[in-house]
Amino acid sequence: MSSAEDDAICVRHWDYSETSQTVGLLTLRHGIVRAIAKGARRERGGFSGGVDLLTAGRGTLLIKPNQTLATLTGWQLQDHFPRIRSSLVANRIAFYAADLVCRLAAPHDPHPAMYRGLLNLLRQIGGRQSDHVSQSLLQSLLLEFQWLTLHDAGLQPVLGSFDSDGEVALFAPHDGGKITAQADGLVWKVRPATVKLLLALQQDAALPEGTIEIESLQRANRLLAAYIRETISEQPPTMLALFGELT
Repeated sequence: MSSAEDDAICVRHWDYSETSQTVGLLTLRHGIVRAIAKGARRERGGFSGGVDLLTAGRGTLLIKPNQTLATLTGWQLQDHFPRIRSSLVANRIAFYAADLVCRLAAPHDPHPAMYRGLLNLLRQIGGRQSDHVSQSLLQSLLLEFQWLTLHDAGLQPVLGSFDSDGEVALFAPHDGGKITAQADGLVWKVRPATVKLLLALQQDAALPEGTIEIESLQRANRLLAAYIRETISEQPPTMLALFGELT
């Protein structure tokens, strides 16, 4: 058994008893950790009043070899991102993002880039200074996070090259998101402008705020979400709530 302190974001939450809870944490150095927090719901204790979903803090963990459930012995709250409790769009993006990391990151497999990406997203859309975040910026932040999460999990689409002068590009979801010239098997027709956005992300280029049409950002977000749906073979409720039916 080893004891470790780590920065963490609560991405799952279950009540265990009247005084305890079970949580899923995305940690900086230990990846996804599922832990029981005994006594976390008591008014007095070492848990800052409990561990709430979509909060960030510093946790003390007892990690047991060959056991899936760790023990969370302490929690110091650092940020609760109030805007995601008052904005419906921010709330849906935050819940989808948390769901995404749980589904794409393996337990105890460190993903520091994914952790930092989620923390940055929550700060941008849920911080006290985020009251006037534009819809365009929300879509840009979501697109950047979806791409980062896929890349960090080794599942990013294989874009390659495509005919930028054509009316459509062919996207093969069951072939690693490959751009193809042949319509063999299942392919999706997407606009070259959408692929250009993804190519910019592939080249680690920041999306310039205010210069991309919101419709283009929405199409790119829906494409990546649909690709994730095909990759994990299901459409999570958080995805459905954010995007609706993806056709």
